[in-house]
Amino acid sequence: MTHNPKVQQLTLLLEKHHTYRETCLNLIASENTPSPLVEELFDERLARRYGNYSGTDIYQRNYKGNRYIVEIEGYTQELAKELFGAAYVDFRPLSGNISGIGTTFALAKPGDTALEVHNGHHYAEKLLSSPLKVELRSIPIPWDGWRSNIDLDETLALIAEYKPRIINVGSGVFLFPQPVRELKEAMREANPDSYLIYDASHVIGLIAGKRFQSPFEEGADVIISSTHKTLAGPQGGMILTNDASIAERVAKGLYPLLMSNHHLNRLPALAGTFIEWMECGEAQADAIVENAKALGQALAERGVPILGADLGFTESHTLILIVDKYGDGGALATHLEACHIIAGAAGLSPDVGKSGLRMGVQEVTRWGMTPADAPDIAECIVDALSGGNPEELKPKVAKVAQRFDAIQFTVD
Repeated sequence: MTHNPKVQQLTLLLEKHHTYRETCLNLIASENTPSPLVEELFDERLARRYGNYSGTDIYQRNYKGNRYIVEIEGYTQELAKELFGAAYVDFRPLSGNISGIGTTFALAKPGDTALEVHNGHHYAEKLLSSPLKVELRSIPIPWDGWRSNIDLDETLALIAEYKPRIINVGSGVFLFPQPVRELKEAMREANPDSYLIYDASHVIGLIAGKRFQSPFEEGADVIISSTHKTLAGPQGGMILTNDASIAERVAKGLYPLLMSNHHLNRLPALAGTFIEWMECGEAQADAIVENAKALGQALAERGVPILGADLGFTESHTLILIVDKYGDGGALATHLEACHIIAGAAGLSPDVGKSGLRMGVQEVTRWGMTPADAPDIAECIVDALSGGNPEELKPKVAKVAQRFDAIQFTVD
């Protein structure tokens, strides 16, 4: 071990972080833990290399020395195509956000209108608010707050009125499948030259596990996603489609404007992630949803209002707690963190409430949570929401968290 004090300080900080998180209940809806297999396949040596290419032909590399890297990328693409039923896949985006911005930018034309779920995933709006001179119009998709879903009748009226080029669905608060089939049918009638982009970043693992809706079968033109939330792969983005012209346009939108080299070190790990989902994905997806529903029920039984309670709380990994009676969502998230419960504040529709918390069970499920653990997790959450002393609660939380000590749903 090095005796350099600066390196020792860095090593100490890393050790402190890992030790700290081992005593926490991580309920962040956008995080997860890869399996040992996936971590082993994350190859830093590939990060030293450049794999740039233009268009959709991954074999036409701009740099030499890629003969095996391109085979790795091609194999990873084939696995993704098989898993998600896609003809074309692009791994160049470094995040789900870049996937969405790049796809929206590529498929829209100056002066076009986009209807978007304005819940963290409104990509035309992000382009409009940037320094780029982008001529787009972004209109929020009407939202049914209590059902945590698109208000279909109002949205269909907007489609008929504005004839949008783009509809972006998906959400950072993704509790239930969204009405893709109905939206796409209305789009075909109002504007045949239009595109429905489905942001699956939060639910892509549940789609892989056949536990959520199937966007392509329901009419989505493009699926954009991150690769680390419910999927539990390395962080990054991907774009999937069955339309060659869309794949070409998106490729031109990504490179060279948004992307150059695309972090090749994550590709083998991503391939390993896809193999895991092929082998045991349905069981993992079932466990995630079952645990989310169990935790929602346990919280409701302890007096915590939960969005969508009359609909079974959720059909995904996520729960939304309505926490007005406890205080401000941001302040409560900070207090929960002090108690070693990691969650995040969530915005609510005004008709629902003022303050929310977003929680996801995908990581604790990955580590072995079952519905039998839900009451104890709920007790910790309620104690913290009720103003419990962090110093008294941290040992209680750690005792529950340390039950979850072995990664589930992996392959040898």
